[in-house]
Amino acid sequence: MNKPLMILAILALTHSHSALATDAAARDIMVKNEAARNLAQMEAQAKLTTGAKGQAEKIKDFTIQRKLSDDRVHNKTFTRFHAPAEVRNEGILIIENDGGKNDVLLYLPNFKKIRRVETQQQSGSFMGSAFSYSDIATPHVSDYEYKKLREEACPTADSKTVKCAVIESTPANEDVKDRTGYSKSIVWVRLDNFMLVKAEYTGIDGALFKKLEAGQIHKVDAAKNKWHADYLQIENVKTGELTKLQFSGVKVTGDIPNSVFTQQNLQKVN
Repeated sequence: MNKPLMILAILALTHSHSALATDAAARDIMVKNEAARNLAQMEAQAKLTTGAKGQAEKIKDFTIQRKLSDDRVHNKTFTRFHAPAEVRNEGILIIENDGGKNDVLLYLPNFKKIRRVETQQQSGSFMGSAFSYSDIATPHVSDYEYKKLREEACPTADSKTVKCAVIESTPANEDVKDRTGYSKSIVWVRLDNFMLVKAEYTGIDGALFKKLEAGQIHKVDAAKNKWHADYLQIENVKTGELTKLQFSGVKVTGDIPNSVFTQQNLQKVN
């Protein structure tokens, strides 16, 4: 091999090694992120507040229960709405599965009927908010490929003194892309507790779709070093719609029975 070609080959190998190292570093951060927020169980009261510029806010109150499945990775999530009257007793059951193929069941008490939300519909609005069904489910490391872009001061008001890693995430397969409706996301992850504080989501069309901020992050299980964000705010940049999700009374101890996460319980109302 002549000298110029040898130099090019060395540069190519060096660049390839650097890219692999960066990807490994990004994935390691996201593994720590999932570990930090991966609660054996959680239950809380929640308030969903949605509005847009020039429009009155709409508020929905619900309870949420979440529990790890037997694989200790994926979650089961049950929500029951209590107010206002038009959504009272509506319920949603989300069963996360491997490969991003989640089961989502919606109970409509007025029709006494359970409706399955198909994969391609899970990017649709969660109870009329800027969140989608997919946003309410929990993301998992195996569903994405990662690239670390940089480190910088965290951008949100309650974490400005902390450094964040900025990570680019792309769906690992078409099922995840179809379910989320996102072709890419940029996330800001704190490097002290590895919790996400900000995300920007790109739609299938390649344009910026939503912006998310997380706050009121606190440790909920000191023994296992587990954390929770009690406040989430998401904005649909295309429509200007803004939704705030506030949790209160977060409880991570006890034992939520598996019978909660069933179709039978979904249809059981007071």
